[in-house]
Amino acid sequence: MVRIKDIKTITKNYVEKPLMTFIDGGKYTRDKKPQSLNWIMGIIRESGIEKEDLVKVFGGLKSCPKEKDEVMRYNNVFEECQKQNYL
Repeated sequence: MVRIKDIKTITKNYVEKPLMTFIDGGKYTRDKKPQSLNWIMGIIRESGIEKEDLVKVFGGLKSCPKEKDEVMRYNNVFEECQKQNYL
């Protein structure tokens, strides 16, 4: 029997994994382009994730950033999501 994940779980993972990579300071995407705020905002926008699911993603990642740079990247994405009315 094959378990199939629901679309909300797939969408949440589609946003959460790159967001974690961006916050951790990952240098490059698969196609060797440097990661930027525009890159992660494009992923969030194109995913079509719902507000409540995005709030859950940010809530789960809130304790993740440890270093000053990570906290700054987390706050930048969070503030940009608020500006774009994703949150």
